Amino acid sequence: MILSLCVFGGITLLAHPRRSKAKFILGASMLFWGVLIILRLSFNPFLDCAKTLFQPMILITGSIVMATTTCYVIEVLRPGYLTFRRFCLFISPAIVCSLLFGCHYICSPQTQTYYNLYDLFLFSDTDIFLRLMLLACNIFYMGIPAYLTARYNREYSQFIKENVSDPYDYDLQWLQRTMFTLSALYISYLVLLFTNDTLLYVINKVFILVLWYYLFYKALFLKEIPWKISFKAGWQHPDEGVDENRYEDCISQKTNCLEDINRWFESEKPYLRGDLRLSDLQRKFPISRTYLSQLFNKVQGVSFSDYVNRFRIEESKRLLETEPQTSINEIAERSGFNSISAFRRAFIKSTNISPSEYRKKHSENSTSL
Repeated sequence: MILSLCVFGGITLLAHPRRSKAKFILGASMLFWGVLIILRLSFNPFLDCAKTLFQPMILITGSIVMATTTCYVIEVLRPGYLTFRRFCLFISPAIVCSLLFGCHYICSPQTQTYYNLYDLFLFSDTDIFLRLMLLACNIFYMGIPAYLTARYNREYSQFIKENVSDPYDYDLQWLQRTMFTLSALYISYLVLLFTNDTLLYVINKVFILVLWYYLFYKALFLKEIPWKISFKAGWQHPDEGVDENRYEDCISQKTNCLEDINRWFESEKPYLRGDLRLSDLQRKFPISRTYLSQLFNKVQGVSFSDYVNRFRIEESKRLLETEPQTSINEIAERSGFNSISAFRRAFIKSTNISPSEYRKKHSENSTSL
């Protein structure tokens, strides 16, 4: 079953019409995992009745899969950061340790087997040393997503809110959900390594299958921001096409910058575009992305998405009042919202009533007049 998921999931992600580098990394990882499973089955197609601890293929597969899965998390957080060179450097500990142990496993005249934890302490040869190296490598890759979640979970959600006009069309808690899923996978993986109970081994395999299916499902439908920028130059958020002269002018004239943006919104109505992003403002007003975000947060007291939604809500109010026969769905679309749920959420947040209640209230007031 895991082999079927690896093949199906890998091909699906690689053939996705909106395939990104992150989807490519996870899809290639799943296919490679499938290749490792096929190799194991070619040597031993049957499950042994007696399970051993520290099984070689579990250690090798775990290190490769964990390394590439962590690369997937990094690529979603920082698109373009993982150049081919950085990717190779990042997974090199897993590759080197796996090759060393693989060579030892093939060349060794007799491979040690361990049936309980006590056996692990009786051996101090190269075999157990290489297995412990692989385990340390796995723990290293386990720790990176945990660190990224602790360090960037809030920033990830805030960054989306400050850079797109439709943040609720994205999974704002994606990093946190991914870490919970990976944590469960890590625990299951350690159980596989340290259990010699066949029933527990099989149950754990089924649990891993369910977790991987969930991870694949979230990756398949995760909406990623199609950045026109790249983090290739470094981890920090880069700026697009900044004109330093205009940047300095705007810093010294905060009010004028906001007035210019307000006039642009009122005259050209860019908020009617559902895919409006902060980068669109940056191209119109070529100043720092960070400064633009601060301009909304500190001067206006709202995020970029809330600022855009103010105009969208006003447009929707006008349509609700002047076009009583138009459906709520059509009004949401014409006001710049990508989904009816996002429209209702923003409308209630702004007015404390739903769009239909607002229309009904306006109709009653018009009738009474």
